[in-house]
Amino acid sequence: MSKIFKNRLEGLRALNRGVRALAKAVTSTLGPQGSHVVIKKDHSSPYVTKQGASIAKEIILPDAFENTGLKLIKEAALQMEAQVGDGSTTAIVLTDALFASGLKGVAVGLDPLEIKQGIQLAGAMLDEELAKLVVKISESEDIFHIATSSANHDAAIGKILADAIAQIGIEGVLSIKEGRGTETTLQATRHVGLNSGYLSSYFVTHPETMEVIYEDASILLCNQALSCLNQSFIHFLEQTFQTNRKPLIIIAEDFDPELLSILIVNKLKGNLPVCAIKAPGYGQQCKETLEDIAILTGATLVGDLLGISLSESSLDVLGRVEKIIVKRNTTIFSGGKGNQESLEQRIDYLRQAIVQSSSEMDTQDLEKRLARFVGGVAQIYLGSATENEYKERKIRLESALKAVKAAFKEGCLPGGGVALARAASIIKIPNELPIGVMFGCKCMLQSAEEPLRVLATNCGKDPEYVVDTVLKHADPYFGYNCINDSFENLITSGVFDPFSVTKCALKYSISISCLLLTSSFFIVDSSEKMQNPPLF
Repeated sequence: MSKIFKNRLEGLRALNRGVRALAKAVTSTLGPQGSHVVIKKDHSSPYVTKQGASIAKEIILPDAFENTGLKLIKEAALQMEAQVGDGSTTAIVLTDALFASGLKGVAVGLDPLEIKQGIQLAGAMLDEELAKLVVKISESEDIFHIATSSANHDAAIGKILADAIAQIGIEGVLSIKEGRGTETTLQATRHVGLNSGYLSSYFVTHPETMEVIYEDASILLCNQALSCLNQSFIHFLEQTFQTNRKPLIIIAEDFDPELLSILIVNKLKGNLPVCAIKAPGYGQQCKETLEDIAILTGATLVGDLLGISLSESSLDVLGRVEKIIVKRNTTIFSGGKGNQESLEQRIDYLRQAIVQSSSEMDTQDLEKRLARFVGGVAQIYLGSATENEYKERKIRLESALKAVKAAFKEGCLPGGGVALARAASIIKIPNELPIGVMFGCKCMLQSAEEPLRVLATNCGKDPEYVVDTVLKHADPYFGYNCINDSFENLITSGVFDPFSVTKCALKYSISISCLLLTSSFFIVDSSEKMQNPPLF
């Protein structure tokens, strides 16, 4: 397969056009007064969005070199959306401004490595100044403002998300499902739950609701399949019901049908309060679930594979809960009698595992397990008029949730592009730097004002006037509120940006720009046909 080559300046200009093409598509969407973009894909209905990452996914340029530049910045935007949920448009705006200004230095013969050094130096100083502006959030109203902003100023999404977090906590597990009609509803619980229920309806104690409900119940956890041939288990049951008349909930990997029949007969004829539940999951996942429940209830996980046989166990292996409700497919219990020190150790372990996890699926499983200890579970049934509206609102809600979690983790900055512009205005560039390094610093600091300029433009304001007005004010949190067209304290008025979102936008824009500026040769496949080749 033949290749097409370009030298440094020709290639950089072509890549810059690709970056600029994407920036033009998303720049007009930034902020509450930003415009929407209509996207029509083959064999599907058109949909409307303001999400920078969603727009970036759909853009392909005919020129192979321009498309290469677009792909690089597109990947950064998608990574940012996956990581913190918001800020992809800001990252694109920053990259476009930074790459274009840095390219001017390369064009007049400045050393690209010095320009890179200057950009990175100023970027590090910006990080330090931004950290000084961080404020912590805690109130439900703060969550509402952050969620609304990250959901492209959809107040309904902001409110439902704030309500959900108020009920289940920031470490709770939130799932999103399609609602009925246009109304968005929330179902939340802070009780510990399992995605598994009773194995037979004969265990039901409340026929009107088809639920098993017991108070002050004992919990037996078995990391093995149980059968009627297991004499140690039968002996343990006899011992339990002779000395302990509390309801007994048995959670095991599996139950032999004959053993299940014995338990049912004892429940119906012997009037013994008992219920059998198959532990959810398989293998290691099942074992971890049982271990979590053991810590929550104060039970000891028993099983031959663990070296803890039922034949050698006393009633001390039983855990306790204040109340348990078992349905066909779910189990909820509250008031577990687990040891507080063991609970805290488990919580610390799960939090560390989440931080160290590199798999999104593993992270989700760990978050669900953590929610059993410190949070709750909520489901948002998202209302919409059409399927496309549901997909768009679901993306907004997911982005808002990630942004809120990021804000809780590292705090917030005054929004509306103000934090970057103010941090840049404080930084003083040392005079003794080499000319290329100094130029790179200036490129970074000037580009940091670009998000504020774009927001002002989208609101129909003179960007120079807005930037000057903001930076002349002594209050570090003073800025331009695009929503009500006023200059005010943005923290007081609830205009926030999560610190990690701004930090990530800065990091990705610096990374991509420096990567491009220090490239000296460009190669693409000739199969990527060039339509209307550019003139240099």
